[in-house]
Amino acid sequence: MMKDVNEYYDEIKKMSLPELENQIKTLHKEFSRSRAFDDDKLKACLSARKHLINRNFVFTPEAINGVERINRILMESTAKVLKRTNLLCKQMTELKASGDDFLDSFYIEGKVSVKFNSEESLLLPAHDENNGQSDYVVMAEILEDANHSYENLREFSFDEGGELFSTEDEEVFVGDEMLENNWNIEELSESALRGIEYFCYASHILFVHSNYSFSDSIRINDIWNEVTVRHQNFGEKQNRESQSASE
Repeated sequence: MMKDVNEYYDEIKKMSLPELENQIKTLHKEFSRSRAFDDDKLKACLSARKHLINRNFVFTPEAINGVERINRILMESTAKVLKRTNLLCKQMTELKASGDDFLDSFYIEGKVSVKFNSEESLLLPAHDENNGQSDYVVMAEILEDANHSYENLREFSFDEGGELFSTEDEEVFVGDEMLENNWNIEELSESALRGIEYFCYASHILFVHSNYSFSDSIRINDIWNEVTVRHQNFGEKQNRESQSASE
């Protein structure tokens, strides 16, 4: 299977951007009908499209501002999700300590992700660096649908049954160790981007690991921040020893 995908990748590398996107649309229709979790050929086409766009991408002042904008939004989103996750951890810990008659345990999860809901999920500037060759709206929908490996740009979780995050701050249950590094590497190491002081880990996932090209990323207008709490109750259990004795 890997050999087939590699041969296919060599084939699609020769395609133009419109040809690639037509292939992506066809493969995505088949992928949607099949209800499969993943499709190697679709991923290969999306990857080839990303590399083709990035190879020809020109870092104009407007483009650099676009990269800086989405990086800022992702930094702010990460901070928001972490803050709310920690607030809920504190509240749930206090609720359990109060002797709540339902709460045996709890699980909290925070996520930052790109969403596509409609054309309003994209910015469509007058200048198109790809000269009208890309259908950004359709590609945005497909990228979200086929981006299972990096569905969330950041994920944080707290399992009440697990170990606490080690910190002197009693208000912090979940920390972000990725803040220790500047993620201005690989795609984000371009000399034109040196004026951007810091790249967050969510930007690293978006620009480096996902199949969003520079052109796709600077058009993103819909970042979804979500924190969910799972209240857990173990229900009533009968002691096995007492059960055996009664029998």
